[in-house]
Amino acid sequence: MNRALRGAAAVAALSLFGGRTESFTSRPVPSRLPTRCDPRPMPRPLRCDCCEHCNATSPGDGYERRPALVEVPSIPIHTSRRDFIRCATSASLATAAGVSMSPADANAANDASSFIAQDKKDVIIPGPLAPFSTTRTYRNIVLGNGLKVMLVQDSMVQQSSVALSIDGAGQFSEPAEVPGLAHLMEHVVLSSTRRVRHGKPDVLDRKARRLWNNGSKAKGSEREVDSRAARSGEEDFEDWITNVEGDSNGFTAPGFVCFHFNCPHEILPEGLERFSRLFTLDEVETTIAQKPYVIPREIERVTDELDRTGDASRAFYFLKSNVNPEHPFARFSAGSKKTLQTIPDEQGIDVASELLLFFRDHYLASKATLVVVGKAELGALDRWISPFSNVMSQRVARARSALDGPTFPDPMLGNVASSNAMKQTIILRSKDDAQVDENIQTLCIEWPLSLVYYRQTNLQNIITAPALGFVLTQMLSRRGPGSLRYFFEKFGWAAKGGSNGVPRISFPVDTTGFQILRMEIGLTLDGFANRSAVLGAVFESIRKVIETPLQLDLIKQYLAAGLLHGYLFAPRPPDAITLAVDSLRFGTSAIGSDNFNWYLMPGPEDVVGVENMRQAVTDVLRLMSDDKTPLVSFRASPKAVFTSSGGIIDQSISTPPVFSPWKVEPITGARYYVESRVNGGSSYFKSLLWFASRFDGESLRPPYLNPLIPTKFRAPRPVIERQASWGGSRYFYLEDASAFEGSTRSTSGSLKLSNVGTWRQLQAISGDEGSNWKLWHIPPAKQKLIGLPLPMRPPEPSMECAFVVQLLSSLPSTFTRSQLTLANLWLLSFDEEILDLAELGATAGIAYETSLNTAGLRICFRGVSQTLPSYVRRFLRRLVQYHSKLLDGSTKVKASVYQRAISEANRSPKINRLQKQQIIDTTQQVSDKDIARQGLFFLKCTSGLTLISQGDVLPNESLKLLGDLQQIFKGFCNADGFLVEPDLRNFLYRPFWKPRDASPCLLPGLSLISDSCGRIPR
Repeated sequence: MNRALRGAAAVAALSLFGGRTESFTSRPVPSRLPTRCDPRPMPRPLRCDCCEHCNATSPGDGYERRPALVEVPSIPIHTSRRDFIRCATSASLATAAGVSMSPADANAANDASSFIAQDKKDVIIPGPLAPFSTTRTYRNIVLGNGLKVMLVQDSMVQQSSVALSIDGAGQFSEPAEVPGLAHLMEHVVLSSTRRVRHGKPDVLDRKARRLWNNGSKAKGSEREVDSRAARSGEEDFEDWITNVEGDSNGFTAPGFVCFHFNCPHEILPEGLERFSRLFTLDEVETTIAQKPYVIPREIERVTDELDRTGDASRAFYFLKSNVNPEHPFARFSAGSKKTLQTIPDEQGIDVASELLLFFRDHYLASKATLVVVGKAELGALDRWISPFSNVMSQRVARARSALDGPTFPDPMLGNVASSNAMKQTIILRSKDDAQVDENIQTLCIEWPLSLVYYRQTNLQNIITAPALGFVLTQMLSRRGPGSLRYFFEKFGWAAKGGSNGVPRISFPVDTTGFQILRMEIGLTLDGFANRSAVLGAVFESIRKVIETPLQLDLIKQYLAAGLLHGYLFAPRPPDAITLAVDSLRFGTSAIGSDNFNWYLMPGPEDVVGVENMRQAVTDVLRLMSDDKTPLVSFRASPKAVFTSSGGIIDQSISTPPVFSPWKVEPITGARYYVESRVNGGSSYFKSLLWFASRFDGESLRPPYLNPLIPTKFRAPRPVIERQASWGGSRYFYLEDASAFEGSTRSTSGSLKLSNVGTWRQLQAISGDEGSNWKLWHIPPAKQKLIGLPLPMRPPEPSMECAFVVQLLSSLPSTFTRSQLTLANLWLLSFDEEILDLAELGATAGIAYETSLNTAGLRICFRGVSQTLPSYVRRFLRRLVQYHSKLLDGSTKVKASVYQRAISEANRSPKINRLQKQQIIDTTQQVSDKDIARQGLFFLKCTSGLTLISQGDVLPNESLKLLGDLQQIFKGFCNADGFLVEPDLRNFLYRPFWKPRDASPCLLPGLSLISDSCGRIPR
């Protein structure tokens, strides 16, 4: 082919695929060979950068390019497998400082050249891998029309998913004359149909099937696509996706709109083609102009979506009704038949023309991001998105300055809370809302914020409202002495236990330049009767936090907790919707990467980010401490309003809701009552605090450091497993050196272990076989063998570890019904005794479980390897001391423990009615000392202890912990006549983790930063 023909072919290929710039990011996996380029020719003028054979340079578009992958050595480095190595130790072995070895092995481990592989390969020590980076590969592309595309190849995804987000096409962009137009536009777009002419598929349909057949081969086998016979007439996209076992939807937010669908993998090419047709200007014009039935039908659907009875919906529209009418948030953006049809007809507004104008002005390809997540290769995904080169409006968006942000009028101008006489509103709940307990009322306090997300040039230092809300939640929702939650429960204003009394922070609206921070607290009937005092307590607790400057270490701990729960321990990777929405705020280059970096919050090691967070938190707390600025409301049931509204300082409400001064919110029809806030509320709370400090020694305190949360996380320690040819199954642990230090890699090209205390070898050792103190260490090798079941985590090496402490005794297998009931009360009451420690541990990612079994008492722990051993020691010391406190009366069993024991007995399906009655009778008759004696009797009847350690824990750490346990249980675990020798598997049944906050999504504030907990409403 001559030069002219080659140039013409390049131009044709560029025009066919829209012309794009791209970036390819792929994390080198230590145990994998690199993925090589697809040998088939790519119809684009740019060359891929996925292997060492390409020399393409960066197009200068800001997208990162990675160097070619280097082949890894054949020496396996296992960091997520499991195997058992039994260490039967005596007391002297347990207190040893290092791992016990034979003399020959000890000399070998200290010799720098004693362990050299025969294949002459270096050991490549991997650094910390980003969660799910070994299962995902990203590629960022910009099409010729300006559409940004993120392709994600996910080897573990069950279905393919696609999301398209469009910035600037949300509720705040719609004309004020037609509220709800943006929502209606979303419905109209999804109602566009796919035309089939003369019973034959069109050109794009044939092209999509051809691309699938030519480019979606995986592992040498060609997948089949279901070539359905084309039908004459029209076919709705939502109907089609439902018929192929997928689903689709969309949602409109204040600043953007998002469309998404998921489908089986083999349907993805056709789904992308059909999905792209929805956003072509011709298709939208045809739907609006030539199908007059579509708009009235979708208006009816928009109207039917309004929830008029839900508690959350009533709170949302009450908030909107109190916002400055000039603010775009004050509009009825959901839309209804009245705002989209009746009023426009009266004013002569053509809704169809407004829809077309809105599509052309705001559905801009240059402000949109398409995300495709599938199992197919990136090259195949790349080809399937070609129809999107001609979608949406081709107008060029106005360039935004780094300091340019939206300007909004004062949001709370003229609301009921802005007058000199402070007000609070009581919103009557609907009787039709069956999801709300009539005995729990909700205090709601709302503040406007104005965080601008475009002002920072360094994306890592952007402080977003959800990140800010998570830090505020950790400060204000903590539990323990001196906390707001503690006094609410003490005074009976919030229910004890559970999450109703926990201050919850959320953001009903969050867009750059405007946010609403909402705090909600569940109150009892007594709390509602003293609502002014409750409100005064909230503001006093906020002022207490900022009495002194916030510590940097405190902010670091909160950021570390967010990083741990929202990123490192995430049960699943971000889906297509999450990536599409986040790309509008953070950019595709920040989120479409597998760098070890979390874009949602600054890391605890980010000096600038930590300081920015401290300043932002301080500014918001100062705003929140002013009790004259927020909008205050109580959502209450009819029972609370008309029987429990009067307290010591608050007056009761006697006027029926159908008469004045009750008012009606126009959207949901909710009735509300505006009353003046009692000035003595704060004084009444302070008087209660004074009595509490005099008699109990407790006072309202600022937040304090949690000793269980590290401000800097340690990378997982690599483990090298010997090959069979090296003799024996032995494991070398990287103990002292960092995973990035070069001392672990030889300079001569040979694999060797250094002699500077970096590597330690673990092998099966034998100690005093007569000892009943045993250690079982599970190195992270040979996975899928037995081990303690842990929550779902990313597949990469983790810093998480687990310990199982089994107190050996044959006593539980001989318990009578009364003894078993007493032992159960002992464990349940101990749960209440260590609630403060358990709450601190839950924030640090630590959980525990206690259960009686045929071999004695099993106590499980899981958490971060840096702090879990310390937690285990604290926990077990308090367990050993607990019976003494019950006997001397310094601690008493709470009444809730007895109630919980009776409730568990009634719910148990494994015991009959007579046995349940026996348990209930025993529970009602026993005393605290009876429970203490039973606990002491069990400890004295233990014959030994077995410690099982697994995960990111070193052998000498396990040995040290075992030595400490011998000191903690000194005087116990040596009884004769109660010896048991159970199988190891009997200790590793599935635990039910405690406390409740340790469960996924129950930690306060986690829903603000965790994708799996509903971070992005949809």
